[in-house]
Amino acid sequence: MSRYNSSIGLLKWSLIRHKFYIPVFVIVQVVLSLAVIYGFSFITNAKDYISRSFLCTGAITINILAVTCVLAPQIVSEAKQNGVFNYQKTLPISRVGILLSDLLIWGLIPLPGILLCMFIGAINFDMKIYLDFIGVFSLLFVILSLLLLGFAIAYLLPPNVMTLITQVIMIVGLLFSPIIYSEDRLPIWLSYVYNVLPFVPVSNIIRASLFHLNDYNMTHYLVVMVWGIISFVGAMFIIARRK
Repeated sequence: MSRYNSSIGLLKWSLIRHKFYIPVFVIVQVVLSLAVIYGFSFITNAKDYISRSFLCTGAITINILAVTCVLAPQIVSEAKQNGVFNYQKTLPISRVGILLSDLLIWGLIPLPGILLCMFIGAINFDMKIYLDFIGVFSLLFVILSLLLLGFAIAYLLPPNVMTLITQVIMIVGLLFSPIIYSEDRLPIWLSYVYNVLPFVPVSNIIRASLFHLNDYNMTHYLVVMVWGIISFVGAMFIIARRK
């Protein structure tokens, strides 16, 4: 019971610690969603259904990337520098509990941006949304996997390198990877590279599960799962390590 109370206390404390960030992150997601969907529609002259569907699903993916692989690592890294992380390790709670408390809070933060993109897709682009079991499971699966990746980046890398990596992820995800445009525009060899990384498979999972725009491909789930497992092991190695 004491361990349970400690876990609940840690979760409440983490929520209080992030309460000032959450409204700002929601505003950032709203602006980012509108910028990707409407801004890129002007730049790319996206008028057909396929092009607009890529903007809508791409905006969801980029929102998830922004929270899980950019914002979350920066806040976790800041907690490391401020001594919060070391303090958490002294509490009578399992090391997994430290990770789970942050996962739960950060897992909820991308939802406003995702819901906004779905609303725009349904109202403006006449896109059908499928929030069935597979759709919800796939959405939570990609958020969890990318959060683990973001936490691993924050735990394993020094702050200056972490900042560089997160910015590269965002720039590559927003400008170069086939998330907001079709993959067939890329050279075949570059397409293979992007499909080994988790970001394009995440986009394809969202397109297939939430909008039924692609066929299901278990390879995409496998790639994302492998990255999530490796990231979990890396994060837990740092959390469990004793000085």
